[in-house]
Amino acid sequence: MIALWIILAIIALIVILFSIKFTVSLTYNEQFNVDVKWLFIKKQILPGSDEEKEEKPKKEKKEKPKKEKPEEDNKQEKQKKDNILVSFYKNQGFSGVMQLLRDTVSAINGMFGSIFRHFVFHELKLYLTVGAGDSAETAILYGKTCSYVFPAMGLITSTCKVKDYCCDIQPNFMQADKTAVFRVVMSFRPIFITNAVIVLAFKLLFKVVFKLLKNKNSVPVQNKTSVKTTKNPNSIEKNEENNLKEENKS
Repeated sequence: MIALWIILAIIALIVILFSIKFTVSLTYNEQFNVDVKWLFIKKQILPGSDEEKEEKPKKEKKEKPKKEKPEEDNKQEKQKKDNILVSFYKNQGFSGVMQLLRDTVSAINGMFGSIFRHFVFHELKLYLTVGAGDSAETAILYGKTCSYVFPAMGLITSTCKVKDYCCDIQPNFMQADKTAVFRVVMSFRPIFITNAVIVLAFKLLFKVVFKLLKNKNSVPVQNKTSVKTTKNPNSIEKNEENNLKEENKS
C-alpha cells in the first residue's frame, strides 16, 4: 500500500511540473538570442557565455585533423534536415528569416499543426526592410515580400493565441539593402505538448493498421471475382448444349 502511494505521489509531481509554463524568448537584430525560462530557472542558450567562447579555441587545438569523408556521406548529411531554429542559426540574415517563416508555415500545415495550437505568443513582432537599388525592382521585391509574409503571419495568428502582434515591411528606395528584425516570446505547457504528441502517434498507428487490414481484405475479394468470371463461360456452354439436345429431340 505504501508503494502505491509513493507511485501516485510521483505521478502527481510529474503532472504538476509538466503543467507549469515553459517560456522561450527569441530575438534577432544582427545577432540571434535565445532565452529559456521555467519556474525560477532562467538560462541564455544563445549566444553562449564568454567562458564557453574561450574554451572552444583550446579544444580546437587539441583536436586531431579529421579525415575527409566520402561524397556519399556528405550527401546523406545534407539530406538530413536540421531543426527550424538550428537551420536559422546557420543562415540568419534576411534570407534566414524568410526561410524560418517558410519552415514554420510548413510545420503548421503539416502533421504538427495540432501542437502549435497550444503555443501562446506574448510577443510576435517582425520588421523587414527591402531594397534592390532600383526603384522598379524594389517595388517588385516589396510586393513579393508582402504577398508572402502577411498571409504567413496571418496563418500563425489564426492557429496560435497571439497577444501582442506587429508586422511591418518597409521599402528602401535609396539602397540595395535587406534587413530583418524580430522578437518572439512564446510559452506553452509541456503536458499539452506531450498529450498532442501521444494523440498524433495513435492517429498514425491507426492509419498504418487500417491500411494493412485494407490490403489484406482486398486480396480475397479479387479471388472471388476471378472465380465468378471463370464460372460464367462454363454456364453459357452448358446452356447451349441443352438447347441443342432439345432441338435434336424435337
